[in-house]
Amino acid sequence: MKKYFSLVFFMILAVSTFAQNSISDGIRRFDNVLFEKQIQRAETAIGFIYYSDSETCGSVVPWIKNEIKRAAARTMRIKIIDTSSLSSEGQIVATRGVSFGQMKKSSEQKKYIISGTYFPNAENLELFLDLKDSAGELVASEKIIISMSKIKSLNLTLFPKNSMQANQILKDFEDAKIASVVEKDISSVKNSSSEKRNIPKPDYLITAAMLDSGDNLVNMLYPNDIVKFMISVEKDSYIAILCIDANGDKNWLPVAYNFIRAGEVRTFPDLKDTVFKVVDGVYGAEQILIYASTSEKGLPEQTSTGKYARNDIQKITRGIMAVKQSSAENYESSVFKITYTVME
Repeated sequence: MKKYFSLVFFMILAVSTFAQNSISDGIRRFDNVLFEKQIQRAETAIGFIYYSDSETCGSVVPWIKNEIKRAAARTMRIKIIDTSSLSSEGQIVATRGVSFGQMKKSSEQKKYIISGTYFPNAENLELFLDLKDSAGELVASEKIIISMSKIKSLNLTLFPKNSMQANQILKDFEDAKIASVVEKDISSVKNSSSEKRNIPKPDYLITAAMLDSGDNLVNMLYPNDIVKFMISVEKDSYIAILCIDANGDKNWLPVAYNFIRAGEVRTFPDLKDTVFKVVDGVYGAEQILIYASTSEKGLPEQTSTGKYARNDIQKITRGIMAVKQSSAENYESSVFKITYTVME
């Protein structure tokens, strides 16, 4: 009898421990933290949730977001809002620092953002959620444990089918940035030459965001969704936009007027009666590369279509980052990447 009660006790303890790590309990603890900080109402947007540091996600993310919304509806203080309601600072927090931030700081009442990452660990999925205010200050963090058996029973995926391609593009993008720094150091040594190499700052500021038809920040799309891009630059620049789809096909998106003044926020497409629409039947992680240069000569030639190949980004980037120019004309160039996942 004693062994029986001991077994029951441990079973109850195990169930209780698991329940404390659910999404519902995690959101409830966020609500308690807000109460402790004497915040009576917290307008909260759900930001980006990624698989590890891949900038991609699987079908588990829409499910996670729905669970967060359901849990928030049962709290006293958390009210879920769209990301379109956030200030530019809040949008940067929601996208984990990858949206445009050229607009003036807002003096509106502080809002909040829930974002996170997840990792598989043995028989569980570990979900790490952060609650931050719109200024980027961390309010609370929670580690959520979700059984992988539940994920499988719901037929959910953790990452896109073309994750290998997405990871290669991410690596190529980082390698291209490193290469530009090395090239810049070499150029500074050879600066006494009569011919200068035009090497831009690796962080020449291009900032951009992808929005849906309701002006919400998005990194997950579905076939037939319509999107637009908001782009800003720190210097007067010419731009070009390249899309690499889930199949690895490269396509240059049409731009009517590719000159942007410093600090101006432009919306694309800018062609009359034209929309950017997600193609049906192509699923997985995709990338948008936004090139900018203070001279049109610094933009890549828009003839490189076909399939993406390893180091393509580095080849194109080095093509605009290491171009010999006469000393009479110097320009700066760089590239910005947006990654998103098309869901089935």
